[in-house]
Amino acid sequence: MDHNDITVIILLYRTPKKLLKNLVKYKDFKVLILDQSNDLTNSNIIKNFLPKIQYYGLTERNIGFANAQNFLIKKIKTKYFFSTQPDISLSLKSILNLKRTLVKFKNNCVIAVPKIKGIKNIRIPSKRESLHEHKVRNMIGAAFMAEKKKFVEIGMFDPIFFFYWEDVELSNRINYSKYDIYLNSKSKAKHESGTSSKNNFKTMLIRNFNFKFGEYLFFDKINKLRRIKIIRQIISTLIYSILFLSILKFKKSFQQICYFYAIVKFLLKKYIYRKL
Repeated sequence: MDHNDITVIILLYRTPKKLLKNLVKYKDFKVLILDQSNDLTNSNIIKNFLPKIQYYGLTERNIGFANAQNFLIKKIKTKYFFSTQPDISLSLKSILNLKRTLVKFKNNCVIAVPKIKGIKNIRIPSKRESLHEHKVRNMIGAAFMAEKKKFVEIGMFDPIFFFYWEDVELSNRINYSKYDIYLNSKSKAKHESGTSSKNNFKTMLIRNFNFKFGEYLFFDKINKLRRIKIIRQIISTLIYSILFLSILKFKKSFQQICYFYAIVKFLLKKYIYRKL
């Protein structure tokens, strides 16, 4: 089984230079990259060891994971694509195992995912399923393979999500569709979570704010956002931010402030901006 019908898509945002060398494993693949930090130095470094790169785009601002993924997916000309990040480590054999799963279950498999170390997305398969290939309810946006035609058919990622929860929402949508997500446990990956971008103040703000904002968007979309939860979390985030600040745990205090801001922003968007 070859990889000529697989395109690798990668998103970059303030990516540490030391992680870029991890991309050399895709030197024999067709590659599409979108750098949302508008870093020309990254472009020069990457093009030296990715000779088959077909597209390297720069954006002046961060348009978010969902929008950026959809942008690159529309440019894909091969049957399959593998979406990954610089902090994901896996072998060519693992990538091809994902393709085997898509081919084997071509009638209903829209996404194939690897077993990511530390992520508990394996369940005990039924007697009708193989030991290493079976359906799961959730996919992780950090590493997955899909058939482009089916992925476009299900609507791709919902662009209302900026960063975080877009994979949860997509998984939920697939669970109610005619398609399934399959995990191939022979495809193994390692994810150094949170290392794909430099952890400065701006990155921390983006991560914390959008995690909570995405959570509220998701539960609101599936009609499971309760008023009591909103009230409880508004109060608790304020209390915890003050508490952590008083004991000099500044990062945790900042995280709670970001959560509070995200909840307020969600409420403004839902109940005020919509009426204007």
